[in-house]
Amino acid sequence: MSKITHPEPAQAPEASTSLYADRVKVYPKAVSGPVRRAKWVVLALCLAAYYLVPWLRWDRGPGAPDQAVLVDMTHARLYFFFIEIWPQEVYYLTGLLILGAIGMFMATSLFGRVWCGFTCPQTVWTDLFMLVERWIQGDRNARIKLDAQPWGPAKLARKAATHAAWLGIAAATGGAWIMYFQDAPTVIPQLLTGAASTQTYFFFGLFTATTYVFAGWAREQLCTYMCPWPRFQAAMLDESSLMVSYRTWRGEPRGKAKAHDAGDCVDCGACFHVCPTGMDIREGTQLSCIGPGASSPSRAPPTWPPARRLPRPSRLARSGCWPAWRRARYLR
Repeated sequence: MSKITHPEPAQAPEASTSLYADRVKVYPKAVSGPVRRAKWVVLALCLAAYYLVPWLRWDRGPGAPDQAVLVDMTHARLYFFFIEIWPQEVYYLTGLLILGAIGMFMATSLFGRVWCGFTCPQTVWTDLFMLVERWIQGDRNARIKLDAQPWGPAKLARKAATHAAWLGIAAATGGAWIMYFQDAPTVIPQLLTGAASTQTYFFFGLFTATTYVFAGWAREQLCTYMCPWPRFQAAMLDESSLMVSYRTWRGEPRGKAKAHDAGDCVDCGACFHVCPTGMDIREGTQLSCIGPGASSPSRAPPTWPPARRLPRPSRLARSGCWPAWRRARYLR
Protein backbone atom coordinates (compact mmCIF):
# COMPACT_ATOMS: atom_id res chain seq x y z
CA MET A 1 0.00 0.00 0.00
CA SER A 2 1.21 3.46 -0.76
CA LYS A 3 2.03 5.71 2.14
CA ILE A 4 -0.34 8.59 2.65
CA THR A 5 1.44 11.88 3.19
CA HIS A 6 -0.24 14.62 5.09
CA PRO A 7 0.44 18.20 4.08
CA GLU A 8 2.40 20.24 6.53
CA PRO A 9 0.45 22.94 8.34
CA ALA A 10 0.64 26.25 6.56
CA GLN A 11 2.91 28.75 8.19
CA ALA A 12 1.60 32.11 9.15
CA PRO A 13 2.48 34.70 6.48
CA GLU A 14 5.21 37.07 7.42
CA ALA A 15 4.28 40.63 8.12
CA SER A 16 4.60 42.68 4.95
CA THR A 17 7.37 45.24 4.90
CA SER A 18 6.21 48.76 4.35
CA LEU A 19 7.90 50.60 1.49
CA TYR A 20 6.95 54.00 2.87
CA ALA A 21 9.64 56.08 4.53
CA ASP A 22 9.17 59.36 6.31
CA ARG A 23 10.89 62.34 4.78
CA VAL A 24 14.24 63.25 6.28
CA LYS A 25 14.45 67.04 6.19
CA VAL A 26 17.39 68.36 4.23
CA TYR A 27 19.44 71.28 5.55
CA PRO A 28 21.74 72.35 2.68
CA LYS A 29 24.83 74.24 3.70
CA ALA A 30 25.71 77.48 1.93
CA VAL A 31 28.58 77.24 -0.56
CA SER A 32 30.44 79.72 -2.73
CA GLY A 33 32.73 79.66 -5.73
CA PRO A 34 32.65 80.24 -9.49
CA VAL A 35 29.95 77.65 -10.22
CA ARG A 36 27.75 78.95 -7.43
CA ARG A 37 28.22 82.52 -8.70
CA ALA A 38 27.29 81.41 -12.20
CA LYS A 39 24.20 79.76 -10.77
CA TRP A 40 23.21 83.00 -9.01
CA VAL A 41 23.56 84.85 -12.32
CA VAL A 42 21.35 82.29 -14.09
CA LEU A 43 18.82 82.50 -11.26
CA ALA A 44 18.71 86.30 -11.46
CA LEU A 45 18.27 86.22 -15.25
CA CYS A 46 15.48 83.63 -15.08
CA LEU A 47 13.59 85.52 -12.38
CA ALA A 48 14.05 88.86 -14.14
CA ALA A 49 12.74 87.40 -17.39
CA TYR A 50 9.72 85.85 -15.68
CA TYR A 51 8.70 88.94 -13.73
CA LEU A 52 9.55 91.65 -16.28
CA VAL A 53 8.58 90.20 -19.68
CA PRO A 54 4.82 90.87 -19.21
CA TRP A 55 5.60 94.58 -18.84
CA LEU A 56 7.31 94.83 -22.23
CA ARG A 57 5.28 96.69 -24.86
CA TRP A 58 5.02 96.01 -28.59
CA ASP A 59 3.01 98.25 -30.93
CA ARG A 60 0.74 96.17 -33.17
CA GLY A 61 -1.47 98.98 -34.37
CA PRO A 62 -4.97 100.12 -33.35
CA GLY A 63 -7.31 97.50 -31.92
CA ALA A 64 -4.55 95.03 -31.06
CA PRO A 65 -2.98 94.46 -27.61
CA ASP A 66 0.35 96.19 -27.10
CA GLN A 67 1.78 93.63 -24.65
CA ALA A 68 4.84 91.95 -26.16
CA VAL A 69 4.08 88.46 -24.81
CA LEU A 70 0.42 87.66 -24.25
CA VAL A 71 -1.87 84.64 -24.35
CA ASP A 72 -5.20 86.23 -25.30
CA MET A 73 -7.74 83.57 -24.33
CA THR A 74 -10.71 85.82 -25.14
CA HIS A 75 -9.80 86.25 -28.80
CA ALA A 76 -7.86 82.94 -29.13
CA ARG A 77 -4.52 84.52 -30.00
CA LEU A 78 -0.97 84.01 -28.83
CA TYR A 79 1.29 87.05 -29.22
CA PHE A 80 5.07 86.88 -29.02
CA PHE A 81 6.58 90.20 -30.10
CA PHE A 82 6.08 90.26 -33.89
CA ILE A 83 4.61 86.72 -34.01
CA GLU A 84 0.85 86.12 -33.83
CA ILE A 85 -0.38 82.52 -33.63
CA TRP A 86 -4.01 81.55 -34.23
CA PRO A 87 -5.58 78.27 -33.02
CA GLN A 88 -5.26 76.64 -36.46
CA GLU A 89 -1.53 77.42 -36.38
CA VAL A 90 -0.86 75.48 -33.21
CA TYR A 91 1.53 73.22 -35.12
CA TYR A 92 4.09 76.06 -34.84
CA LEU A 93 3.92 75.77 -31.07
CA THR A 94 4.13 71.98 -31.33
CA GLY A 95 7.26 72.30 -33.43
CA LEU A 96 8.83 74.65 -30.89
CA LEU A 97 8.08 72.18 -28.09
CA ILE A 98 9.66 69.34 -30.06
CA LEU A 99 12.77 71.43 -30.78
CA GLY A 100 12.92 72.35 -27.09
CA ALA A 101 12.76 68.69 -26.07
CA ILE A 102 15.52 67.77 -28.53
CA GLY A 103 17.61 70.65 -27.18
CA MET A 104 17.16 69.36 -23.64
CA PHE A 105 18.17 65.86 -24.71
CA MET A 106 21.29 67.18 -26.40
CA ALA A 107 22.22 69.41 -23.46
CA THR A 108 21.80 66.49 -21.05
CA SER A 109 23.98 64.16 -23.11
CA LEU A 110 26.73 66.79 -23.32
CA PHE A 111 26.56 68.60 -19.98
CA GLY A 112 24.59 66.30 -17.70
CA ARG A 113 21.58 67.60 -15.80
CA VAL A 114 22.33 71.24 -16.51
CA TRP A 115 18.61 71.94 -16.95
CA CYS A 116 17.74 70.48 -13.54
CA GLY A 117 20.64 72.10 -11.74
CA PHE A 118 20.44 75.62 -13.20
CA THR A 119 17.28 76.55 -15.13
CA CYS A 120 14.43 74.30 -13.99
CA PRO A 121 11.72 76.46 -12.34
CA GLN A 122 11.65 74.12 -9.35
CA THR A 123 15.39 74.63 -8.85
CA VAL A 124 15.24 78.40 -9.38
CA TRP A 125 12.41 79.05 -6.93
CA THR A 126 13.72 76.52 -4.39
CA ASP A 127 17.10 78.26 -4.46
CA LEU A 128 15.34 81.58 -3.88
CA PHE A 129 13.29 80.19 -0.99
CA MET A 130 16.38 78.62 0.61
CA LEU A 131 18.26 81.90 0.28
CA VAL A 132 15.49 83.72 2.16
CA GLU A 133 15.38 80.94 4.74
CA ARG A 134 19.14 81.23 5.23
CA TRP A 135 18.94 85.01 5.65
CA ILE A 136 16.30 84.71 8.38
CA GLN A 137 17.16 81.46 10.17
CA GLY A 138 20.89 81.12 9.51
CA ASP A 139 22.97 78.45 7.79
CA ARG A 140 22.72 74.68 8.15
CA ASN A 141 23.77 74.29 11.80
CA ALA A 142 21.65 77.25 12.93
CA ARG A 143 18.54 75.85 11.20
CA ILE A 144 19.08 72.40 12.72
CA LYS A 145 19.39 73.92 16.19
CA LEU A 146 16.33 76.10 15.60
CA ASP A 147 14.16 73.12 14.61
CA ALA A 148 15.38 71.16 17.64
CA GLN A 149 14.46 73.94 20.04
CA PRO A 150 11.07 74.02 21.78
CA TRP A 151 8.60 76.57 20.50
CA GLY A 152 9.14 80.04 21.92
CA PRO A 153 8.92 83.70 20.89
CA ALA A 154 12.27 83.69 19.06
CA LYS A 155 11.58 80.52 17.10
CA LEU A 156 8.03 81.58 16.31
CA ALA A 157 9.22 84.97 15.05
CA ARG A 158 11.85 83.45 12.75
CA LYS A 159 9.49 80.82 11.38
CA ALA A 160 6.70 83.35 10.85
CA ALA A 161 9.06 85.76 9.07
CA THR A 162 10.31 82.95 6.83
CA HIS A 163 6.86 81.79 5.78
CA ALA A 164 5.63 85.37 5.35
CA ALA A 165 8.52 86.03 2.95
CA TRP A 166 7.78 82.77 1.12
CA LEU A 167 4.13 83.71 0.73
CA GLY A 168 5.15 87.13 -0.58
CA ILE A 169 7.37 85.56 -3.23
CA ALA A 170 4.68 83.01 -4.08
CA ALA A 171 2.08 85.78 -4.46
CA ALA A 172 4.40 87.72 -6.76
CA THR A 173 4.92 84.53 -8.78
CA GLY A 174 1.19 83.87 -9.07
CA GLY A 175 0.53 87.48 -10.02
CA ALA A 176 3.22 87.43 -12.68
CA TRP A 177 1.73 84.29 -14.21
CA ILE A 178 -1.67 86.00 -14.48
CA MET A 179 -0.02 88.87 -16.37
CA TYR A 180 0.86 86.53 -19.23
CA PHE A 181 -2.87 86.03 -19.87
CA GLN A 182 -4.16 89.56 -19.19
CA ASP A 183 -2.79 93.03 -19.76
CA ALA A 184 -0.25 93.60 -16.95
CA PRO A 185 -0.89 97.32 -16.20
CA THR A 186 -4.63 96.58 -16.08
CA VAL A 187 -4.83 93.35 -14.08
CA ILE A 188 -2.47 94.36 -11.24
CA PRO A 189 -4.64 97.28 -10.01
CA GLN A 190 -7.68 95.02 -10.36
CA LEU A 191 -6.05 92.36 -8.20
CA LEU A 192 -5.12 94.88 -5.51
CA THR A 193 -8.52 96.60 -5.42
CA GLY A 194 -10.73 93.51 -5.62
CA ALA A 195 -12.04 94.35 -9.07
CA ALA A 196 -10.60 91.29 -10.83
CA SER A 197 -12.80 88.41 -11.96
CA THR A 198 -13.36 85.22 -9.98
CA GLN A 199 -11.32 83.22 -12.49
CA THR A 200 -8.40 85.63 -12.09
CA TYR A 201 -8.40 85.27 -8.31
CA PHE A 202 -8.74 81.49 -8.60
CA PHE A 203 -5.66 81.09 -10.78
CA PHE A 204 -3.77 83.68 -8.76
CA GLY A 205 -4.43 81.65 -5.61
CA LEU A 206 -3.67 78.37 -7.39
CA PHE A 207 -0.22 79.42 -8.59
CA THR A 208 0.55 81.17 -5.31
CA ALA A 209 -0.27 77.97 -3.40
CA THR A 210 1.67 75.66 -5.72
CA THR A 211 4.75 77.91 -5.61
CA TYR A 212 4.63 78.05 -1.81
CA VAL A 213 4.16 74.28 -1.45
CA PHE A 214 6.62 73.16 -4.12
CA ALA A 215 9.49 75.53 -3.28
CA GLY A 216 8.90 75.83 0.45
CA TRP A 217 7.80 72.36 1.49
CA ALA A 218 8.18 69.75 -1.27
CA ARG A 219 11.57 70.85 -2.61
CA GLU A 220 13.72 67.78 -3.33
CA GLN A 221 10.71 65.44 -3.06
CA LEU A 222 9.29 66.89 -6.27
CA CYS A 223 12.57 66.20 -8.10
CA THR A 224 12.91 62.69 -6.68
CA TYR A 225 9.36 61.34 -6.74
CA MET A 226 7.23 63.52 -9.04
CA CYS A 227 9.44 64.66 -11.93
CA PRO A 228 9.71 62.16 -14.84
CA TRP A 229 13.02 63.58 -16.09
CA PRO A 230 15.31 61.58 -13.73
CA ARG A 231 13.67 58.33 -14.85
CA PHE A 232 15.11 58.43 -18.35
CA GLN A 233 18.06 60.83 -18.01
CA ALA A 234 20.45 57.88 -17.52
CA ALA A 235 19.73 56.78 -21.10
CA MET A 236 21.23 60.06 -22.35
CA LEU A 237 24.48 59.93 -20.35
CA ASP A 238 27.71 58.17 -21.18
CA GLU A 239 31.32 58.30 -20.02
CA SER A 240 31.92 61.53 -21.96
CA SER A 241 29.01 63.45 -20.38
CA LEU A 242 29.88 66.31 -18.08
CA MET A 243 28.67 65.51 -14.57
CA VAL A 244 29.79 65.68 -10.97
CA SER A 245 30.96 62.31 -9.65
CA TYR A 246 32.89 60.84 -6.76
CA ARG A 247 36.30 59.30 -7.44
CA THR A 248 35.88 55.98 -5.70
CA TRP A 249 39.29 54.79 -6.78
CA ARG A 250 40.82 57.65 -4.78
CA GLY A 251 38.44 58.06 -1.87
CA GLU A 252 38.00 54.47 -0.74
CA PRO A 253 38.49 53.02 1.77
CA ARG A 254 37.45 55.96 3.92
CA GLY A 255 39.37 56.72 7.04
CA LYS A 256 40.99 59.33 9.22
CA ALA A 257 43.49 61.78 7.77
CA LYS A 258 46.48 60.16 9.49
CA ALA A 259 45.57 56.59 8.54
CA HIS A 260 48.14 55.12 6.13
CA ASP A 261 45.88 52.43 4.64
CA ALA A 262 42.87 54.70 3.99
CA GLY A 263 41.85 56.56 0.87
CA ASP A 264 41.64 60.31 0.46
CA CYS A 265 38.05 60.54 1.76
CA VAL A 266 38.02 61.41 5.47
CA ASP A 267 34.25 60.78 5.67
CA CYS A 268 33.50 64.33 6.87
CA GLY A 269 30.09 64.44 5.17
CA ALA A 270 30.77 67.79 3.50
CA CYS A 271 29.72 66.49 0.08
CA PHE A 272 26.14 65.68 1.07
CA HIS A 273 25.79 68.50 3.62
CA VAL A 274 25.88 70.97 0.73
CA CYS A 275 23.61 68.92 -1.57
CA PRO A 276 20.18 70.55 -2.01
CA THR A 277 18.55 67.12 -2.29
CA GLY A 278 20.49 65.50 0.58
CA MET A 279 22.09 62.92 -1.70
CA ASP A 280 25.38 61.23 -0.88
CA ILE A 281 27.41 61.54 -4.07
CA ARG A 282 29.71 58.75 -2.89
CA GLU A 283 26.92 56.26 -3.65
CA GLY A 284 27.02 57.08 -7.36
CA THR A 285 24.63 58.80 -9.75
CA GLN A 286 21.08 58.70 -8.40
CA LEU A 287 17.61 59.88 -9.34
CA SER A 288 17.70 62.71 -6.83
CA CYS A 289 20.94 64.21 -8.19
CA ILE A 290 20.10 67.41 -10.07
CA GLY A 291 23.74 68.09 -10.94
CA PRO A 292 24.19 71.56 -9.40
CA GLY A 293 27.87 70.92 -8.62
CA ALA A 294 27.40 71.64 -4.90
CA SER A 295 29.66 68.77 -3.85
CA SER A 296 32.48 69.89 -6.13
CA PRO A 297 35.21 71.85 -4.32
CA SER A 298 35.03 74.48 -7.07
CA ARG A 299 31.85 75.73 -5.40
CA ALA A 300 33.08 75.54 -1.83
CA PRO A 301 34.58 78.35 0.28
CA PRO A 302 38.36 78.37 0.75
CA THR A 303 38.21 76.21 3.89
CA TRP A 304 35.56 73.82 2.56
CA PRO A 305 35.71 70.86 2.42
CA PRO A 306 38.10 69.98 5.26
CA ALA A 307 40.21 67.98 2.79
CA ARG A 308 41.79 71.29 1.74
CA ARG A 309 43.18 71.67 5.26
CA LEU A 310 44.45 68.10 5.43
CA PRO A 311 47.59 66.56 3.89
CA ARG A 312 45.44 64.97 1.17
CA PRO A 313 44.82 65.85 -2.48
CA SER A 314 41.64 67.86 -3.11
CA ARG A 315 38.84 67.39 -5.66
CA LEU A 316 37.44 64.03 -4.60
CA ALA A 317 34.16 65.15 -6.13
CA ARG A 318 34.90 66.47 -9.58
CA SER A 319 32.77 68.20 -12.19
CA GLY A 320 33.57 66.68 -15.55
CA CYS A 321 34.27 63.43 -17.31
CA TRP A 322 37.28 61.35 -16.27
CA PRO A 323 38.40 59.07 -19.10
CA ALA A 324 40.60 56.06 -18.39
CA TRP A 325 43.71 57.57 -20.02
CA ARG A 326 43.54 60.65 -17.76
CA ARG A 327 43.06 58.46 -14.68
CA ALA A 328 46.06 56.36 -15.63
CA ARG A 329 48.20 59.45 -16.18
CA TYR A 330 47.14 60.82 -12.76
CA LEU A 331 48.10 57.56 -11.04
CA ARG A 332 51.52 57.61 -12.63
